[in-house]
Amino acid sequence: MPSTRREPDAELEPGVAEAIAKRFGGDAALYQEFAAACAVQFEVDAAAGQVACKAADLSRLRRLAHNLKSALQMLGHERASELAALVEERAAACDLESACTSWNSLYPALWQLKAP
Repeated sequence: MPSTRREPDAELEPGVAEAIAKRFGGDAALYQEFAAACAVQFEVDAAAGQVACKAADLSRLRRLAHNLKSALQMLGHERASELAALVEERAAACDLESACTSWNSLYPALWQLKAP
């Protein structure tokens, strides 16, 4: 995976501008601070999800996806949040193959948002 992280761009991700306005009271600096803290965790979570799939640990994958869903939504990354919700749903249904397939769709988005 690439080692560079792109900064959130309101033009590329309309949800980011909306998140700043609605969830951070228009305070872009506060958003950036929260996004930076999340980016560090995204790297940890990306690795943990890979381990959970390899270990067939649906419980861990479900919890991880649930937490990611909320953080990604808070940051305005709606598509990634939807993918996390799908992983959570499929893990809750005890469908390992489908949950891990969905995880493999979410993983690149997390990598892109991770810390530099």
